[in-house]
Amino acid sequence: MWHAVLITLHATTGTVALLAGLLAHRSRALFRTYLWSLVASVAFLAAAVAEEWGRLDGLSRALFGAFVVLGLVMVWLALAARRLPAGSPRYVDLVGFTLVALFDAFVVITVLNGGAPVALVVASGVVVAVAGHFVLRAAKARATERTLIQP
Repeated sequence: MWHAVLITLHATTGTVALLAGLLAHRSRALFRTYLWSLVASVAFLAAAVAEEWGRLDGLSRALFGAFVVLGLVMVWLALAARRLPAGSPRYVDLVGFTLVALFDAFVVITVLNGGAPVALVVASGVVVAVAGHFVLRAAKARATERTLIQP
């Protein structure tokens, strides 16, 4: 029961982080909401993994442990972004990485929950990550142009 509650809280706060992060990507609007919902999402994930740890096999432990580490990296990047001017190329890069990772996670979980074979789950994650990389490059280029245009 606790695992289901923790996963629900993880997914809910992850959704808030994604939506607030999309708004915070260009400005400071909702940045604090984005940051703290991201922190909460990672904390709930870590708690869910810890609660299940004794029932996981070695491969699952490694996989879920890696997800927690990725979450901590995302929090670290968001914390680094809060000190930068909104819309600057580095800010776009840092916040953008976390948004791509969040969106990728939602796509992968949706495909997995749909009963797709593992190969399709992995492929969907790779496609979203690669597409996100190109979207981020374009957003960063626009941010660089805005920075160069401003006096």
